[in-house]
Amino acid sequence: MGSKKIWIKTNANESIAIGHMRRCMTIAKELADLGASVKFILSDNESERVLKDMSEKDGVFYTSKVLNTTYSEPLGDLNVLDEMFANEKPDFYLMDSYYLEREYFDGINGLINKHRLSTKTGYIDDLYKFDYPVDFILNYDLEIPENFYSAKKQLLGVKYAPLRSQFAKCDYETREHAKVAFLSSGGTDPYHVIGKILQEIYSEESPCRKVLAFNDFRCLVIVGALFEEDYKRELREFAKVNPSVTLFEGVSDMADIMKQADLAISAGGTTLYELCAVGVPTVVYSMADNQMEFVKAFDKAGAVRYAGDARDNHRLAQKIVTWGTAAVDSKGFRKRMSESARSLIDGKGALRIAKAIMELA
Repeated sequence: MGSKKIWIKTNANESIAIGHMRRCMTIAKELADLGASVKFILSDNESERVLKDMSEKDGVFYTSKVLNTTYSEPLGDLNVLDEMFANEKPDFYLMDSYYLEREYFDGINGLINKHRLSTKTGYIDDLYKFDYPVDFILNYDLEIPENFYSAKKQLLGVKYAPLRSQFAKCDYETREHAKVAFLSSGGTDPYHVIGKILQEIYSEESPCRKVLAFNDFRCLVIVGALFEEDYKRELREFAKVNPSVTLFEGVSDMADIMKQADLAISAGGTTLYELCAVGVPTVVYSMADNQMEFVKAFDKAGAVRYAGDARDNHRLAQKIVTWGTAAVDSKGFRKRMSESARSLIDGKGALRIAKAIMELA
């Protein structure tokens, strides 16, 4: 018997958070390690470029198929997938896209029935649009409505957060005084929150400047893969004249960078789960509707502090920097937040997901 054929549908571009691609790649790595044959199903060449770029930085390689369809109109996939299902007969089809409506799932199930296949289907959800007609559902939100799904196999809760293996074993120390901050907005930063925060920290007019300068405060800044080129140049110029700012691009060992930080600033998304797994005290902000409730749940659990939404909070940067300044000398506060975060996530979710898929496929 050959290896299980697992297909994963996802995309990544300037309009789609890169976290979708990242989490699917993380699951794919665990599936491959378990002996599965994994293929990515992508709508366009831009998604394929992102997959290749991220794969090269991770030192791995994934097979992919570009359908040459429109990522926001996924019903166009079905005509292309019809022949692919008939010829390749996948054992499992995992889907990760916010653009999938009931008609798409019905179409996929129709192809499976048409070709008399035993293909199982799965979906990664955090929108709760409806009860998805799939065999497998993954939702790693902290709070999930009871009895919302009817899928045969349900992986629900933060223990299933699909993080890279580097986050499974992290030693983290809460230091007496905070001197290093980690800044990330994920793959994109459409509202230039990182740049505004850096200006707020290092501007001579900032009311927080005296406190942070006294502590020789440093910032470790993640430059996302899909940052605008002009914005990247602005950040590079800023770092040139501010030696306390270090930029990181194309990072492979994110956990190692996070462990150096005494506190973090992050958008809601995969990075937030990673920071919790490491145990970095974090102030988080949202910049999309689907992020708001889940980051508020983390705030409620004491794992992070929620600062607001980047789309409508014009004083967000000031609020975040004020919080960071207050936390500099509050070791007890940072330690409690770190312990709360680490108690939620152990970094082994991706392996749990891969095992469950292999058992069902």
